[in-house]
Amino acid sequence: MIVFDSGPIISLTTSNLLWCLEELKKRSKGEFVIPGGVKRELIDRPLETRRFKFEAIEVQRLIDRKIVSLVDDPQVTRKAQALAELANSILSAQGQRIKIVQIGEMETIAAALMFKSNCIAVDERITRTLIENPSGLQKLMERRLHTSLKVDERALHQFTEETRHLSVLRSVELVTMAFEKGILDKFVVNLPNARRELLESVLWAVKLNGCSVTDEELDEIVKIESK
Repeated sequence: MIVFDSGPIISLTTSNLLWCLEELKKRSKGEFVIPGGVKRELIDRPLETRRFKFEAIEVQRLIDRKIVSLVDDPQVTRKAQALAELANSILSAQGQRIKIVQIGEMETIAAALMFKSNCIAVDERITRTLIENPSGLQKLMERRLHTSLKVDERALHQFTEETRHLSVLRSVELVTMAFEKGILDKFVVNLPNARRELLESVLWAVKLNGCSVTDEELDEIVKIESK
């Protein structure tokens, strides 16, 4: 099971790659899940606008066709609120707490914990750093805020203990998986180095549409996949 935050789905949708989820699900035989808070961010709120209404309909279609399952459970919401309170108490400046996470990201983690999933899909860098490299969180936020921060080591340790088993996928990993499984082969055209060009194009598409990934990381993925 992969529990999705809104970020990867937005990156895929705005890159015209959302359809890849259906093919990935078929070939992996796994389950794709979004919690209620993420659904509200992806569907309910955009449906009230004009700019992103079609994208919201695309995501709703995945739910209607059972490609993505919706989990809207009050227990998930309560756990997410507790995780958000904990995460947002980790860093402070001059005695004031620094808010570093949003409730949607914490609902993704909470749903994964509740359903014993070991994998979440998150594009946002701070949440990924908090899970994958908690010791690097302070430096990351100090660079962003241009100020010295204090770490509540107890809160950081508690959050890390709850989430240490989680693996994090980004939209770049999802499109790389689609490339590896041949899902994107229909876009191989008559160009020099066509497969390499295809991979670079989809990686840069999701990066430019919101996935937090460095140019060096993209170059490394292309290098590995081109061997």
